[in-house]
Amino acid sequence: MKTRNVLQVMLALMAAAFLAACGAKTQTKEPAPATVSGVAIETVHTQSGPEYYEAVGTVKPETSSVLGAEISGTVRKIWVKPGDRVRRGQLLAVIDARTQQAQLEAASAGVEESVQGLAEVRQAIQAAAAERKFAEATFQRYKALLAKKSVSQQEYDNAETRYLGAAANEKATEARLKQMEARQRQAQAQHSSAAAVLSYSRIVAPIDGVVAAKSVDEGTVVMPGTPLLTVEDTGHFRLDANVPANFLGLIHIGESVPVTMGAEQAEGRVIEVVPAADPSTRTFIAKVELPTNCHCQSGQYGSASFAVGSTTRLLVPGAALVQRGELEGLFVINPDGMAYYRLVKTGKTFGNQVEILSGLDDGERVAVSKIDQLSDGVRVQTS
Repeated sequence: MKTRNVLQVMLALMAAAFLAACGAKTQTKEPAPATVSGVAIETVHTQSGPEYYEAVGTVKPETSSVLGAEISGTVRKIWVKPGDRVRRGQLLAVIDARTQQAQLEAASAGVEESVQGLAEVRQAIQAAAAERKFAEATFQRYKALLAKKSVSQQEYDNAETRYLGAAANEKATEARLKQMEARQRQAQAQHSSAAAVLSYSRIVAPIDGVVAAKSVDEGTVVMPGTPLLTVEDTGHFRLDANVPANFLGLIHIGESVPVTMGAEQAEGRVIEVVPAADPSTRTFIAKVELPTNCHCQSGQYGSASFAVGSTTRLLVPGAALVQRGELEGLFVINPDGMAYYRLVKTGKTFGNQVEILSGLDDGERVAVSKIDQLSDGVRVQTS
């Protein structure tokens, strides 16, 4: 009997507990969703804009000078190495020029000889002129005396002959003067040529810049045309971009183009378009001048975006994007004002806006502020 009573009590207690639990469940309400106030919301729309082609290329110095030998000889000394900064007119290397030095000395002797010869001829002209004047005066006097029959015909003829000989001698001396003047000019030209050839033994920097390459070592025998050093102007760079041939008429000199070099972005300017296309790649080269303050290096990889037409694209403010690991997304606000995270695929960046390639439709609303306070199912209120 006792056992039966105990069981009845236990059943009653279990029933009471069950009814109490059911009543608690019936009275429990779901909590209201969290609310974030002051969220800026923007409705995105498809926009028309220019279509760009991103052409890759190589950064090159605006001026690159390959210094080659202009005479034959042995490289005696090289004063610089790659990476050294040099100034215009600085001596970089020397080629043995003993033969050229001898030629210059011979030319100098020829100039000196012509100067002395010219001085002698000028003195001879003065003497010939004085002799001609004396012979002319004597001839005129004998001519007057012959008219008075005070001198014989023989004496008159002798005076005339001396006068004509003196005049001819003066003209011959003047001709010699012209010859000596021509000889002096020739000697001076030979001297200038020899001096120029000798100067080729001194390799100097034609520009301010950096030594980019050294092609020979000291003791190397070089011939005319042998490259010795390369000096690049590091103050002005350009990007030689390869552009498909079908865009040739769409790129114009003077237009501004955005340029990317690694992590650096800059604004460049088209300074030259090479119209001849490479037959192997069907591309032509557009040369883009880079800003003087760019941190560029010769040979660096770069790209330039050329406007080649127009297109439509869906753009969102860059502030709307949320990076989660390797994925990008944004918070879309539904008509009820609830925020939901959605993955998207992004494209190019245009200023402070980013192109959305997929994951978002025209006319949808996205949150552009207080992104770090949002999560799925959060209600947002605009400011």
